[in-house]
Amino acid sequence: MKTPLTTERLIIRHACYDDASSLLALLNQASFIKNIGDKHVHNLQDAMRFIDQAFVGAHQTQGFGPYVITLKNKQCIGVIGFYQRTMLQCPDLGFALLTAYEKQGYIAEAGNALIANKSCMGIAKLSAITAVDNSASKNVLLKLGFTPLGKAIIEQTTQRPVMLYVYGK
Repeated sequence: MKTPLTTERLIIRHACYDDASSLLALLNQASFIKNIGDKHVHNLQDAMRFIDQAFVGAHQTQGFGPYVITLKNKQCIGVIGFYQRTMLQCPDLGFALLTAYEKQGYIAEAGNALIANKSCMGIAKLSAITAVDNSASKNVLLKLGFTPLGKAIIEQTTQRPVMLYVYGK
């Protein structure tokens, strides 16, 4: 996929070290830790290492991964991307926003743009997962065209069930 990808209000692009402070805030947000998990990113150096591993590393090894979502004024507001988890047969769409930017349609806007470009990354089938009690993410996934399959346990270490979705029919 050519980046940056632009929508009416957003820019979806590769992460860089200038995003470290915004990602540090996002990854330590209570809702992120509750719904996604603690990534153990506690300072700017950890955030830069996270950018190298989770963003740059994923794109280098898989040809896809997470992207940063910014407003047109370049303000970083969250992340969205495709993730390859060992327990899932196809990549899944994942996303998170800083609390101040939630409930404004940004994830649906970014998600539609990214999904429209999935074939450029060699992705034919797409899934998604969300915390069982995360109704906001469930609503976004439904709006994006995902269909719920039911609960699943995808991480052996936590044994915490998640809701599993597939894209399309």
